[in-house]
Amino acid sequence: MKLSDFVGKPCKSRAAFEFVPKKRTHLNLEEVAKKLKEAGVFIEAETPFLLVVKAGVGVSIFQSGKIIVKETTLESEARKIAEKLVKMLE
Repeated sequence: MKLSDFVGKPCKSRAAFEFVPKKRTHLNLEEVAKKLKEAGVFIEAETPFLLVVKAGVGVSIFQSGKIIVKETTLESEARKIAEKLVKMLE
């Protein structure tokens, strides 16, 4: 999975960007959490449907593959963070 497999757009309700997979995706968040923890990413909350992580800013990762990068209005910063996380999932 690469960030080019996602459509990125500003979030309408807050200072954030969301990246939605172009194709239907189903993530095993237990495995995702394990990979992120091994890479040193702090997991704030973990459920079967959602991970909330701290990667410089708050990030939500959904079972559907959607990623919301919070606390930024800069698309370039949001893309960099999302790309880093997506690479960790490979």
